[in-house]
Amino acid sequence: MSCKVLVVTGSPRVGGNSDTLAEAFIEGAKSAGCEVRRIDAGRAKIAGCLGCNYCFSHEGACVQQDDMQQFYPDLHWADVLVYATPLYCFTYPAQLKAFQDRMFCGIAKSFNIPRVGLLLCLEDKDITAADSLLDTYKRSNAYTHQDSIGEVVVNAVFEKGAIAGNPGLEKARELGASLA
Repeated sequence: MSCKVLVVTGSPRVGGNSDTLAEAFIEGAKSAGCEVRRIDAGRAKIAGCLGCNYCFSHEGACVQQDDMQQFYPDLHWADVLVYATPLYCFTYPAQLKAFQDRMFCGIAKSFNIPRVGLLLCLEDKDITAADSLLDTYKRSNAYTHQDSIGEVVVNAVFEKGAIAGNPGLEKARELGASLA
C-alpha cells in the first residue's frame, strides 16, 4: 500500500504545541516507511474561497493567485491527509479553514485522498470544548468518503512547549507508525 502523507498544520505560531504534535506524527510515519510532506497553512497567505465556481469551468484551476497554488500538487500527490491544529473558538483556525475551503476546487481537480487524520491541541482542560471541531471533522470525512486513520486530542496545553512530555506525543508517533 502506498504511504504518501501530507501533514497540514494550522497554527500561525511557529514551534507551538500543534507543531510539536505534528513532528511526533511525522517521526512515526517516516519510521513506517512513509513519504511525508508538510504544509504550514497557518503561516501561508491563503484567501478564503470566493464561491465563484471558476474552478468548475477551468479544469480545477482557482482564480485566486496566492500561496494555495503551490499546495495543489501536494494534494494530488497524497494518499493520507493529516491536519495538525490548535483549537480556536471551538473550531479550526481561520488560516486552516481557508485552506480547507480552497480544497473545494478538488471536486473539479479530482483529489483522491482516501485517508485522513487529525492532531488537535487545545488549552481548555475540558476536552468537550473540541466537540464541534471533531464533529465537523467527522462530517467532512463522511461527505468526502475519507476514512479516518484516527485522532489525537491533547487538552490543557496553551503555553508554547506545554506539550513536552505529554502522552499525546507518543500517541501521535504511534498513529504515524500505524500507517505501515
